[in-house]
Amino acid sequence: MKDKKALIFYFLMTVILLDFGNQIRKLSFNPFFETLDNPIVSIFHVTNSGSAWGILQGKTLFLSFLAFVVLVFLSLYVIKNISFKDRIPLLASTLFAAGTLGNLVERIKFGYVVDYIKLNFIDFPIFNCFDIMICLSITIYFVYILLDTIKQKKASK
Repeated sequence: MKDKKALIFYFLMTVILLDFGNQIRKLSFNPFFETLDNPIVSIFHVTNSGSAWGILQGKTLFLSFLAFVVLVFLSLYVIKNISFKDRIPLLASTLFAAGTLGNLVERIKFGYVVDYIKLNFIDFPIFNCFDIMICLSITIYFVYILLDTIKQKKASK
């Protein structure tokens, strides 16, 4: 185990972010919010039995299994490789775990994922808070790796 504090942070923040995402999701069930419509964003209640952009529709069991495997490997990676000092990778891993776990719980509980955020200024699929967490984590990791690579190249010169 690399660092006990990192592991505790990872699991506690995953649970907290999972709860936050569930609370936001509940807004989509509220008829008051469901009709919210403006030029920027609308809140709807849409079910998605597939993945991003509706691919793999009806493959709930496969997507659930895949999410579970990803969570197991991610948790093992955090346990073995990330310390509390590695704040950016720890944050990215936590966001990814929370988003993946949130979508997994909805797939198991409902048989689909509830999507509810629609961007009105662009033609883009409706998504949810857990999708935002996953995309944000990937973006954080990408920028972190890019900046780290630049830093290593400067140091080697």
